[in-house]
Amino acid sequence: MSERLIMLDVPGVLYSSRSEARLGGIPDTGTLRDVRFFDPVALGFVRRLFGLAGARVVVSEAWRRGVPAAILQQLDLQIEGMTPDVPGGHAARIAAYFAHRPAPQAFAILTCDTASLRDEQYADLRPHVVAVNPAEGLTPANFKQALDLLGVACPSTLCLDTQPDAGLEARLRHLRLLAREAPARFEAGTIATPLLQAVPELALPVRQPAQAPAHA
Repeated sequence: MSERLIMLDVPGVLYSSRSEARLGGIPDTGTLRDVRFFDPVALGFVRRLFGLAGARVVVSEAWRRGVPAAILQQLDLQIEGMTPDVPGGHAARIAAYFAHRPAPQAFAILTCDTASLRDEQYADLRPHVVAVNPAEGLTPANFKQALDLLGVACPSTLCLDTQPDAGLEARLRHLRLLAREAPARFEAGTIATPLLQAVPELALPVRQPAQAPAHA
């Protein structure tokens, strides 16, 4: 068994209210036409997860039943196994899956069924949960959280640093303060010095007037 697993709850994750509005439907006919109703962005995130982390996918037998094998092949989900079809929601199915084989070194549960995880008997599964909003489907934030759970650093090209630069923020606050005080300082003739101190790039070199050539 793979050392990393993605326990994938398909409804609300690989298709959502947002993808339904964009694509014109959800995959619920049991025919090959369903392929076009899976959210391509969410599918791309899952493929990147097993591409970057070497993780394999476990999907619910309850969802897979009635889904043609051709659809699973088209989705290219790198499926390693199926959870048993037991009552109690996605949490119960995952617990039943791990009851017959040890949990891997790292795994991430991608689901919108967070209600089934509230039962205390599933407390050990909660730290592995990536809670997906069924209205949005799998998002970049979900993708990054899943990578963290799988023990893989997010590539800088995919997860840009969104933390503000403290020095830049302080400088901007100072400039905003100067802007509010500008009218009074302009009248007093004192605006130039503090502004140049805050933004030294504004200080242009002083050009000396050209001297007239000396005549013999």
